[in-house]
Amino acid sequence: MGFDDLEDAAAEQDGDNTNTADDAVETESMPDTTQTDSRQSEHSTDDSNDWKRRPAFPYDDASQEAIYPRSDTWDEFEDTLDFEVKRELRDAGLRDIPKREYHEALLKLAMEHPQRLAELVKNGRKE
Repeated sequence: MGFDDLEDAAAEQDGDNTNTADDAVETESMPDTTQTDSRQSEHSTDDSNDWKRRPAFPYDDASQEAIYPRSDTWDEFEDTLDFEVKRELRDAGLRDIPKREYHEALLKLAMEHPQRLAELVKNGRKE
């Protein structure tokens, strides 16, 4: 993929050449959209389906932050994503959505419902 060397570049920049399994998981499925984004914006038309071909935001606008969910929560999230969310997006004609777009949507959802987020954090403390 286009970001296969991302871990090496980040390690060199930080002065640390060690890679962890978590780093590999976060970067393994991130497609290279920077060149695609610029090409698509150059060839953009008024076609009503043009929005389906563009990512929600360019990779340059992304901030990589780690999240640490429980394994069972992450597995449930992945199942929901694979079996419900992706199906709905495919029905809308969208495929191959980068993970950063799902994560962006998750954060926006949390910001729209801060009371529910706080409730879930409190309930997690009780478990």
